[in-house]
Amino acid sequence: MNKRVLSYTMLISSVSLLGLSFSAASAKDSKPMALTAAAPKIAVIDVRRIMSQDTQLLKEESAVSHEWRDQFEKLQETLKPINEEIQKLQKEYQEKMKELESLQKSGVSSNEALQKKYQEEVAPLEYRLQTQSQQTQQFATNELMRIQQILAPKVEKAIETVTKAQGWDLVISRDAVVSPISTDSRFNVTSHVLYELNEAYAKEKAAADKKA
Repeated sequence: MNKRVLSYTMLISSVSLLGLSFSAASAKDSKPMALTAAAPKIAVIDVRRIMSQDTQLLKEESAVSHEWRDQFEKLQETLKPINEEIQKLQKEYQEKMKELESLQKSGVSSNEALQKKYQEEVAPLEYRLQTQSQQTQQFATNELMRIQQILAPKVEKAIETVTKAQGWDLVISRDAVVSPISTDSRFNVTSHVLYELNEAYAKEKAAADKKA
């Protein structure tokens, strides 16, 4: 990776807008200090947007990485029947709990009978619901991390391409910057990086289609 490109996961201690901070050597010395280095050209990138899970952004043509969108939608399709099963278990569990509460309020069943009904009918459902929900959440988290790891070097390559083409000295994560440049569109290269990413992905898909 080009030395001029900072990893978007790296935090920087300070950024003084687009230049370096200089101060007078002495209050008595009115002679201006000579600049020894040119101010670095710093750009920012919104990586969260590139791999966003926002429904609206996913619908927009150039708002996110196309590869991320395809992989994210594929994951959602995989999770759909699993989530439907969890919802079914949740509904059944809620119905059993309501039935148990009604029996308790009516007073027709003893505490021992209510406890037995809970252990035999409600507890197993509660365990299945919790276990399946946790397993599904863990699976989804692992898959998202896997997709992000696949895309990370591609994002870095796109950043390097934009950096060279536009003459930036540094490209840093928008989250790492606390200054006006983080919200100034003149310094935001996210759309340019997305263009490079999506162009490369389109070529990958075209090549894969030819081999198929």
